[in-house]
Amino acid sequence: MADSPTSRIAGSGLTAVAPVRAGTLPCTAALTATLFLTMLPVTVMVPALKELVAERFDASSFWTHSFMSINMVGAILAAPIGGALADRLGKRKQLLVAALLANATLILTMAYVPTLATLLTVRLLEGAAHIIAVSTIMAIACDWAPPRNRGRMMGWIGASLILGTACGAPLGGHLARHSAITVFYAGTAFSLAAAIIATIALHDAPARKQLAKLRDAVNLVRTHRDLLVPYAYTFIDRFCVGVIISSFVLYLSEIHGLLPSERGNLLAFFLFPFALLCYPMGRLADRFGRTLPMCVGSIAFGAVFALYGFLPFGWLPVAMVASGVLSAVMFAPNLAMCSDLTPPDRRATAYAGFNVAGSLGFMCGPLIGGTVLAIVANRTSPLVAYQTAFVVAGTTEVLCALLTLPRLRALQKRGLTR
Repeated sequence: MADSPTSRIAGSGLTAVAPVRAGTLPCTAALTATLFLTMLPVTVMVPALKELVAERFDASSFWTHSFMSINMVGAILAAPIGGALADRLGKRKQLLVAALLANATLILTMAYVPTLATLLTVRLLEGAAHIIAVSTIMAIACDWAPPRNRGRMMGWIGASLILGTACGAPLGGHLARHSAITVFYAGTAFSLAAAIIATIALHDAPARKQLAKLRDAVNLVRTHRDLLVPYAYTFIDRFCVGVIISSFVLYLSEIHGLLPSERGNLLAFFLFPFALLCYPMGRLADRFGRTLPMCVGSIAFGAVFALYGFLPFGWLPVAMVASGVLSAVMFAPNLAMCSDLTPPDRRATAYAGFNVAGSLGFMCGPLIGGTVLAIVANRTSPLVAYQTAFVVAGTTEVLCALLTLPRLRALQKRGLTR
């Protein structure tokens, strides 16, 4: 019988963490609640994107798209530093609470900024605080998860992450019916509530071997190149989500004339199945492995995504539900794979890299979607421009699955992942 990744780590001289069972359930509940509240502000702003940026500051389509990308620049810059600090200092809880309080302050500031430039600057800083919080939550979750149940734990984490995202969209749409600025106040309250729960209910797992230097955040991928596989998947997945929360939302407004509340409700058809199925898919990934659901889910999701602009409006809810189901199929196994391929003492850094890849994809989604719209719309109709953007995004999902399949099968054969 092949050695497990954990035993190989132990045999190589690295300090491995014994599975922690006592107190796992209360910690899991606190983690999922904290992450749920942390993710609500991400999409509570989305349905009111046009009102918050385009109308408030008379911004062009490009700069409106940029609002959904600029925070990812901050995330990309901050995630490696935050992950390395969490591993080196071993005080994940303190770092998490500080990041959540900073996030709340920055969201509130966005309600009072006088110019578009100031809004985008604050948004960049908010992205940095938010990604440090999310990366730290993921690291704490892995610290508490027994290796054989890691897929289940990351299923819970994935479910709470997407459930928070799912609830934020319809909630933001309804809040924006009264005043678009209200979504900033709501986002502030959610981040403060998350900080309170983390302070009261979360605890760090028993001590681990710590990283010696911050530059290990950069060197980790050099020494663990297999992490490039889950990083590639999260980049493409978040790229497509970036297109959804920018180009697709504007498509619903400009082509179908939907109000903010209607846009939020339609996004919920995508996000709620995604959230509710993450945990079951995490369990299936523990039982049947990571490779099949990641590849099949990506190809099917890409095909559905490419059809968004061609479907009659009445079929869009069906397409959203299908997209949510397929996203869960590939997301939870990918989270678990990232943990499979990482030594226990470097998981915060690994998930920081995971989130950097995702943040880069999330940043590129609105930018590339907006660029495609601008180029194609100058030559043809707005509808064809949106159709082109959705086809481009869907194609990237299919290509990702096809190009990474040989590496996934090799990892499975080597016993590095399931």
